[in-house]
Amino acid sequence: MKIADKSIDEFLEDIATKPCTPAGGCVAALCAASSSALMEMVARHTLRNKEASSEVVDFMEEVVHIAASTRKNFLAYMDKDTEAYMKVIDAKDQEGPMEEYHKDSVRVPFEMAREIFRMIDLIRKTTQDGSEILVTDGVAALLMAKVTLNTLVYHIKFNLNYVKDKKFAEHILAQLSLMADEKMPF
Repeated sequence: MKIADKSIDEFLEDIATKPCTPAGGCVAALCAASSSALMEMVARHTLRNKEASSEVVDFMEEVVHIAASTRKNFLAYMDKDTEAYMKVIDAKDQEGPMEEYHKDSVRVPFEMAREIFRMIDLIRKTTQDGSEILVTDGVAALLMAKVTLNTLVYHIKFNLNYVKDKKFAEHILAQLSLMADEKMPF
């Protein structure tokens, strides 16, 4: 069973009560999916506005497609993050490609961070151009995306402590620095 197929209560119960349950990355993915869902809701509601300009309608139609896709991607990341985490945990007692497992524990949250980073401006524009009735939902999507990004950056930097490949670590840190240069608070 995929994690995203669990009930919210069951998912949270697993996190709260089972030691060594993947949590931080999984919850970040769920938050990112929730942010996408809120963005999609604002766009869909805006499309119902008969007074919206053709430019706004075209933009919101694009947002609906992007948000639906990113929502599904982030739900899939719940399992990807869990798989990467479990490989590290399971490999601790064995001989094996531990370095690659540690790199995967960086790659997965890094992929999520890049995707949520790309969404932030889209959420901001959707909120600005969207229905005034749902501005609080758009702002919630934006704030959740920013917190999720910060959470993922922390996970990435922490997991890099276990990676011995300095070139890999430097590349990841340089990419995070580029995100920071785009005025994203970390």
